[in-house]
Amino acid sequence: MRKLILFFSAVATGLFLTSCLKTGDNNLSGQRQLFYITQLEGTQVAHNGYFAMTSNDIKTKEPDRWYLITWSWSTENGMTGTNVHNAMTSEIEPIPLGLYLQEEAPQEIMTPVLNFIVEESPMISPSFGDFLIVQYTWNKKEGERVQAELYNKTTQPDATNTYTMEFRLKKSGTSTETSGKNVVELATIKMSSLRNLINFEGQDFKNIQLKFNYYKEDNADQPVSITRSVRVYKN
Repeated sequence: MRKLILFFSAVATGLFLTSCLKTGDNNLSGQRQLFYITQLEGTQVAHNGYFAMTSNDIKTKEPDRWYLITWSWSTENGMTGTNVHNAMTSEIEPIPLGLYLQEEAPQEIMTPVLNFIVEESPMISPSFGDFLIVQYTWNKKEGERVQAELYNKTTQPDATNTYTMEFRLKKSGTSTETSGKNVVELATIKMSSLRNLINFEGQDFKNIQLKFNYYKEDNADQPVSITRSVRVYKN
């Protein structure tokens, strides 16, 4: 459970979204907060490292995925099992899945990424499906959609503890307007195969640096870069 707490101490503070946690004498609630839905002690639950809950809607969702959930709980709702709250959920929105590809990014016209953020103190752990959560901004026209993609070549001769990634948006659909609006979106990218590039040196985890390149314009000569320290768990 310690891994979960370390991760969500950053995410729950609202680095990606404006979230709220309201407390009263006998109730708790949150709006559009990040939760991971999975099986825990025989029950399908949504948890964030320090709070676990279940509901009829949570039990019907696809497990082992990240969601944005609006929820409430009071002492009248009671508990299920150990530390699992019987909550009321009014909104459960799945976070779109991205792709991680261990290959060179394609040479093609790029969809500009106006801004790109990786959560603070990220980790890649089987406890949370090996997902990396990213937030990006792009100019969306009606009828268009994008999928987030991360590329990195498996042959990086100078990579010991630092690995260079390229973030792309793969656009699909047909635009029905000439000008769009800037939108902020989230994606979860499964990074399991990154372990194949890492020498854990007999340890349970390794702290590495991931350098993310992205392009704000489709014809830009140089990318914008951000670097994050990432803890990768062996299993």
